[in-house]
Amino acid sequence: MISIDPPVEGLELREGEPLAPRTTLRVGGKARLFAEVKKRSALGPFLRFAAEKGLPLLALGKGSNVLIPDEGWPGAVFVLAGEFREWRCAGDLVQAGAGVSLMSLAVGAAAQGLSGLEDLSGIPSTFGGAIRINAGAYGTELFDLLVAVEVVSPDGSEARLDPSAVRHGYRYTELMEKSDIVTGGTLRLWPRPPEEIAGRLAMVRSRRQAALPSEPNAGSIFKNPPGLIAGKLLDECGLKGKRCGGAEVSAKHANVIVNTGGATARDVRELMAAMQGAVHERFGVTLVPEIELPGSRP
Repeated sequence: MISIDPPVEGLELREGEPLAPRTTLRVGGKARLFAEVKKRSALGPFLRFAAEKGLPLLALGKGSNVLIPDEGWPGAVFVLAGEFREWRCAGDLVQAGAGVSLMSLAVGAAAQGLSGLEDLSGIPSTFGGAIRINAGAYGTELFDLLVAVEVVSPDGSEARLDPSAVRHGYRYTELMEKSDIVTGGTLRLWPRPPEEIAGRLAMVRSRRQAALPSEPNAGSIFKNPPGLIAGKLLDECGLKGKRCGGAEVSAKHANVIVNTGGATARDVRELMAAMQGAVHERFGVTLVPEIELPGSRP
């Protein structure tokens, strides 16, 4: 049994936690150790504990952009809850913890008459996860709005980063390559009539519902190549409806894989490889995964 001694307030540990129900694709095995970190003061001790035990770490937000291996995760999977789900406004600045839902943050800001997050509101992500990958939609990227990023290093030390000093681009930041944990950030938004904000939120919600399938999925599987649209390339290859086991290319969106029931991570990986192969053969373009593949070899 893995336990931390003495116990840390605001830290809950469980062994053998199923991870599939915690992902939108509903795929994957169990975590050797699962942690809910509910207090900021508990994060440092938890990270040091995991390091001492030699447990590889995997941060999990809403599980909307990740493919958990069928064999699960051999180390510690953790979510930031409790205090990390708090946020507050001060004028046009919004400071939020990494565990806050991007949708709830957009809606909460709208209630304060603050605009800027509407285009990102439909992304099923936590604020921290969105910062880490520079989430974007409909022409808006999160780094367009950020004025500060808060991180904690594996030894528990805290830092506040200027976003301009963090290398970032389309669906990428250098934080994806580092072991630092994003714990929160600050946005600068702007005043706008509430009815205009509400209208934009409704438009984004309707547009996403029309574009994405209802079956369990992880959103776009591949990034758009420069100057091209991955979904269009895949569609022109006739891949809608292609299956590997329980995984299928959505009939609604060619860049989305759905779990038709009982899909495994292996099914998804095999289908991804087939999609990449078809596009490369026809167009000479190599599609790069947008979905994260923890535990995979480079």
